[in-house]
Amino acid sequence: MTEKIGKLFEHFATLVALALLVGVAAVIVIATASFLRLTAEVAIQDSWQVSYTTLQQLFDLLLGAVIALELAHSVKLMVEGHRGYAQVRIVLVIGILAVVRKLIVIELETVSGFLLLGLAAAVIALGAIFGMLLWLDRTGDLPKD
Repeated sequence: MTEKIGKLFEHFATLVALALLVGVAAVIVIATASFLRLTAEVAIQDSWQVSYTTLQQLFDLLLGAVIALELAHSVKLMVEGHRGYAQVRIVLVIGILAVVRKLIVIELETVSGFLLLGLAAAVIALGAIFGMLLWLDRTGDLPKD
């Protein structure tokens, strides 16, 4: 009975992951189209001088698309039944990209020191964990996915 429930849940999880993958694909298309639209608007301007705010918007849209793409890769692994260190690495990369995105678009004049301290702690923690995974991967101590 327990085995039957386990298989039923696996099928349910796969269906949910497929639905999420379709949703993330739509987000990727929207994010990419927004980035390309803004890039085209900047490119066809009379002046080649681009404001810092516009550059922030471009990087924000670009990193949003990359984050969505990495998330789609993680969901795809879930659909295929892969779970383990590959997904952990992808989640860490998504976290690092999200913090970098926040650091790029942040207006330093409008945020508190505590937010900056929190972002710094997040960068250190994510970097340390990612570094440990890379070290374990090089030493061969990680089980294969």
